[in-house]
Amino acid sequence: MNKFKFGIFDFDGNIINTMPTYTKVFSEILKSKFGINTEDSKDYYLDSTSIPINFQFKHILEKNKKSTNDVPQLVDEFYGIVDDIEFNLFVGAKELIGELFDCEYKLFITTGSKTTDTKIRLEKAKLKKYFYHIFGADEIPKGPKHIKKFAQSVNLSVEDFSKQAFYCGDGPRDMEIARMFGIYAIGIAQSVSKEKLLKSGADIAIDKIGEVIDLEILK
Repeated sequence: MNKFKFGIFDFDGNIINTMPTYTKVFSEILKSKFGINTEDSKDYYLDSTSIPINFQFKHILEKNKKSTNDVPQLVDEFYGIVDDIEFNLFVGAKELIGELFDCEYKLFITTGSKTTDTKIRLEKAKLKKYFYHIFGADEIPKGPKHIKKFAQSVNLSVEDFSKQAFYCGDGPRDMEIARMFGIYAIGIAQSVSKEKLLKSGADIAIDKIGEVIDLEILK
């Protein structure tokens, strides 16, 4: 019998197809302002997806021995470019979310993006109503604190919540967060390879978000 009651979803690169654009904008800002190699910054961005953008800028600047004083301005420039772009949902994402909701799963969003922007995009996609809680990195930095907040919202200990939850994400950091709590980790290889997701702790890795509904663990 299916033991899961809760589904946690990363947003960018998992439900909505933002990662190619985000990666391009991130790398172009670093190239134009600091001369950092575009391919290096693209690789770093994808490997560190799900880390808040301010930390991503800070870490790569430190790695390249550059000043981090302008990180707030870099973040503002990044969001100034991407906030007005219309992004598409991944094929199968909307159907998956609706079906899980109909099966009485409580669903949660954890994202490295801003909470308000995420809610707006979910509202436009007519998906916001399906999610019990939505936390962005501007409200609480993405990571263990999001999981603890989700558990509190349903009046469970973190341990009991984690036993009944699965986590879908497209990045290594998502898999690491899930594994910290013993949450079943589903890697969606829409941004990085299955091999990288499995190495980062995924219990299973699949190609597309729409394939989640066919997993035996949810039946």
